[in-house]
Amino acid sequence: MQILKGAPVAAAIRDEIKKELEGCETKPCLAIVRVGEKQEDLSYERSALKRMSGVGIETKLFVFPADISMDDFSAEFAAINDDPTIDGILLFRPLPAQLVESIAPEKDVDGISSAALGKLFSGDKHAFAPCTAQAVMEILHFYGIEPQGKRAVVLGRSLVVGKPLSMLLLNENA
Repeated sequence: MQILKGAPVAAAIRDEIKKELEGCETKPCLAIVRVGEKQEDLSYERSALKRMSGVGIETKLFVFPADISMDDFSAEFAAINDDPTIDGILLFRPLPAQLVESIAPEKDVDGISSAALGKLFSGDKHAFAPCTAQAVMEILHFYGIEPQGKRAVVLGRSLVVGKPLSMLLLNENA
């Protein structure tokens, strides 16, 4: 039995991104959008900011009060979504479905919208997958485990892990 550890995979991905960005004149920019002050969100946000800074990705933090009106948030989010200097958006949830659906698929780095999931489910190689499902695939590839021709079992059917992971495996002919 082989134990597949995530830390070496994460380090290799960080090194690869750093190398890729070394020659870039303009660095990619990630918008982190958060509503409220939940402790778990703040912790994840700090971690994301540290990871992005560590590889040379610019971040813009957009924080809104928990009591922001839907109209105000929608207007603010539309401006973020339409900003050409922002390449990706990390949107903290839970948020109403209509807001999640308004994210531009090409900026949906978490693969949470129906459009992003539709691209993934159709086999689009440029689609963003939800991070946990993508992490499983990265770990498999790092350790040289090719899904093609293998029987794979995925427990769970959530839109965050189970269904996307199943599609990623199917897209690689598991």
